[in-house]
Amino acid sequence: MLAFYGISPKIKFNMKKNNFFGMGFGLMIPVTTGIIPFGAVVGTLCSEAKFSFTQTMGMNFFVYAGAAQLAAIDLMTKNAIVWVVIATGLVINLRFLLYSAAMAPYLKNSGFLVKFISAHLLTDQSYAIMSANQDKLPTNKDAVQFNIGAAACMILVWQLSVLAGYTFGNFAPPSWSLDFGVPISFVALVLPTLKNKSYIVVAVFSAIISILLYSVPMRLGLILTAGLSILLAIYLTRKTAP
Repeated sequence: MLAFYGISPKIKFNMKKNNFFGMGFGLMIPVTTGIIPFGAVVGTLCSEAKFSFTQTMGMNFFVYAGAAQLAAIDLMTKNAIVWVVIATGLVINLRFLLYSAAMAPYLKNSGFLVKFISAHLLTDQSYAIMSANQDKLPTNKDAVQFNIGAAACMILVWQLSVLAGYTFGNFAPPSWSLDFGVPISFVALVLPTLKNKSYIVVAVFSAIISILLYSVPMRLGLILTAGLSILLAIYLTRKTAP
C-alpha cells in the first residue's frame, strides 16, 4: 500500500541532482487519487446549489479548503447568515494553526511571497507528505521547494476535480465508496512516520480519542484530539533531569 501511494522509507535524495519541487509534486500524485472524488462532490454540490461557474471556481481558489467548502455550501443553501458561514469555516480550519506552527521553522528565512503562497496552499495532504519526508530534506530551502511542489500538485488536481464535478456531476457512483480514498491516503502517509514506540502510542491514542470525540459539536473534536495528542507526545518525549 505504501508503495502505491508513493511513500517509501527507502527513498534516497541526491542533493546535487534532485529537483525537490519535482519530488514533492511527484510524491503527491498518488495521494491525490483519494481527492478526485471529493472534489467532484464539491463541484456537484455547487452546481446543484445553482452557483455560477465564477462563484464556484472563485470559492474553490480563494477558500481552498474542502471540508470548509462543503459546510459553507450547505449553510448557504439553507440561507444562513454570512457570519455563521464564515465562523463555521474558521472553526473547521483551526487545525491549520498546528500545521502552520510546524511549517514555520522551514519558512523563517523565506520572503513574504513564498510565505504567502505556502500558507495559502497548505493542506492536510501537502503537510502529511512534507512531514513524512522531512528527514530527507537537507536544508530549509529544499524543504520549501519540496512543500511547494507537493502543494502545487494538490491544488491542480483539486481545481480540476471540482471543475469536472461542476461540469459533469459526481461521475463516481456512490456504490464505489471512493470517499474512503481520503482517510486511506492519510493512513499510508502516517505509517512510515511511526518509527518508535512513542510515535505508535501517540498514533493509537489519537485514533481512539478522535472516535470518542467525533460527535463534539462544530467539529471541535479534531482540535481537542490534536491538543491532547500533543500533550501526550510532550509527556512521552520529555527529558528527565540528570
